[in-house]
Amino acid sequence: MGIDYPEDENNEQTYFRYLTRLDLVRDYIDDKYKTLPDEELKRNAYVHSYGVGQAASLLALFRGFDEETAEMACIAGMFHDFAKYYVEDTDDHAHVSAKIAESFLKETGDFSEEEIKTITEGIYHHSDKMVDDNVPFNDIIKDADALQHYLRNPMEKYWLEKSRVKKTVEELKLNKH
Repeated sequence: MGIDYPEDENNEQTYFRYLTRLDLVRDYIDDKYKTLPDEELKRNAYVHSYGVGQAASLLALFRGFDEETAEMACIAGMFHDFAKYYVEDTDDHAHVSAKIAESFLKETGDFSEEEIKTITEGIYHHSDKMVDDNVPFNDIIKDADALQHYLRNPMEKYWLEKSRVKKTVEELKLNKH
C-alpha cells in the first residue's frame, strides 16, 4: 500500500510529509532535552540520541530488516540513554530509560504490545555489550550505541579497539585498514 501524494496545479505529484510515530518520539525527546540547563549535556544528549537512532535504523536495514523494524530500532536508539541525560541520579539508566519509553509508547496508542516489548527490551539490554543474548534487535541497539561513539571521532582509536565496534565497522566495511 503506497502513499498517495497530492498533485500540484500542473498535475504533478508533490511531496507531502506525513507525521509519523518517529516524529512523536522526536517531539517528546526534544521537549525534554530542551529543558536541560547545561548546554554541553544538552548537546551531547541530542548528538548521541539522534546518532544512535540513525545508526540503529541503518543497521536494521543493512541487516535485512524491514522499514518498520528500522523505525523501531531508531526509536529504541533515541530512547536508549534518555534517563542518563534527563533523569538525575540514576545508576541504572538502561532500565529506567526502558520504563520511560514503555510508558510513553503506550500513552501514544500508536504501538502494538509486541512493538513496545521489542523496543523496550532493546533499550533495557543495550548496556550489556559483552552479553550475546541471541536477539538480533537487541544487537542492533548495542551495535548502534557502540558505533556512534566511534563515529563521533574516528581518530579516537580507543573505540575501535572495542570488539563490538570493530565487528560493526568491519561488517559495514567502514575501515579498509
